[in-house]
Amino acid sequence: MKNILVVLIFLSSTVIVNAQKGDSNLEQTIKIAKAKKIKTLVHISGGKLDIYGGSSDLADVKLSYDKHEWNPTVSYTEDDNLGKLVVKASTEGLEKHIDDDNICRIALNDKFEYSLGIVLGAGEANLDFEGFNIAKALFKLGVGSFNISLANTSLPFLKIEAGIGKATLDLSGEYKNDLRAEVNAGIGELKIYVPENMSVKFEINGFLGDVDAKGFKKKGDEYTNKNYGKTKHSITMRIKGAIGSIKIISK
Repeated sequence: MKNILVVLIFLSSTVIVNAQKGDSNLEQTIKIAKAKKIKTLVHISGGKLDIYGGSSDLADVKLSYDKHEWNPTVSYTEDDNLGKLVVKASTEGLEKHIDDDNICRIALNDKFEYSLGIVLGAGEANLDFEGFNIAKALFKLGVGSFNISLANTSLPFLKIEAGIGKATLDLSGEYKNDLRAEVNAGIGELKIYVPENMSVKFEINGFLGDVDAKGFKKKGDEYTNKNYGKTKHSITMRIKGAIGSIKIISK
């Protein structure tokens, strides 16, 4: 029988600033326990989401929100040596306009190995995982503006489902393994940074729009850089079904 450890989290404050409007603040700190691998699931129906490193604990979660629009929960459990951090801020009933003042900020400790599942329905996301140890990552993004940095993470698997808006994805840096990535894109602008000194191939299918890939060789639906097939590790990305523009930048 597996040993299951439930880690109680410290709730530092829950404050209603404006009772009429329903403004609230929620801050929670998750202390470091036994797990070294952390499954992190974040589901925000709409608003602003910031995730970054710098926590001396396992995680520091801060939410500022209108309680009429968000119903946030934060939980952390451990099953053997695997931790599970779940942050949810969902809209009651049907999706509606989400105020820009609804903000979720999560600081993580970058000394652990993470598997990421991030969902944002509508709004703005700034997700800075540069230098983290990431086993795999899944991002499901709806409508809005999204900036994702996975530079120097050497992650092996990435999947992104994007809706409508503008997205920037940084995959630059050093790799100790191959990366296989899938992007199911919607309508908008997609900018991708990749390592200049690594074998890189893009397969772009069903795309209607402009592809700006300076320094890449185009053959059919494939775009390859000058180091394709010449380095120990490689990046292969498949992009499907987008309308708009794609810009690929080597650095």
